[in-house]
Amino acid sequence: MEWTIGWWQVSVQRVYPTTTQLSQTYNRAASGWHQKLRLLGYRAAYQKLWQLIKTANVLPDWKDKITLCDCGIGTAAFSLAFAQTINSTAHITGVDLSVEMLNQADRQLSQFKVSHQLCQSDVNTLPFADDAFDAVMSAHMLEHLPNPAQGLREMVRILCPGAPLVLVVTRSSLPGTLIQWHWGNRCFNLEELSALMHDAGLSHIQFFSFPVGLARLTSIACIGFRKT
Repeated sequence: MEWTIGWWQVSVQRVYPTTTQLSQTYNRAASGWHQKLRLLGYRAAYQKLWQLIKTANVLPDWKDKITLCDCGIGTAAFSLAFAQTINSTAHITGVDLSVEMLNQADRQLSQFKVSHQLCQSDVNTLPFADDAFDAVMSAHMLEHLPNPAQGLREMVRILCPGAPLVLVVTRSSLPGTLIQWHWGNRCFNLEELSALMHDAGLSHIQFFSFPVGLARLTSIACIGFRKT
């Protein structure tokens, strides 16, 4: 945005947190993060979302143990909800910038005996081979990226052809804007997110609303499948 005031031109440009700043911010928040998600209703909302997705019958019929990558795993709330609702034998690889978040994720996944490994990494340069995972998921991570298209392309790259990518992002709304001011993230509307997913190589994109709670006001979920 630019304004001209007399002989002066004033401009304002959006600045997103650096990876170092994000890592430091979430390291500080990690110790109480899982409890905060419970108090705000997100942990319950994640389970209800997976139940909704399961009822919609849009995921593959996974009978065997599968490999799944959770990008921006945080304290593993989204992964735990998946394991408890969809597939308890999944092996989850969790990625996060924050070492302290990864420590919390390890505690939670170990407590519930979920097979897992954890990796400190930037989603823009994931340390995995092409076609490595049966599914990729990410909850409230994409909106922190200065270039979300690049992060999406990386997540699609590590997906097996035809496999699903499940995203939860902060939606454009008044509560979303308040979150945006606090955390420095962006908000997405359906059209923006759909275009990003199509451009990244995903098809058969479907959107889901959270059934209840604060998550319904702040977040949207979507599923897309890597083109074969």
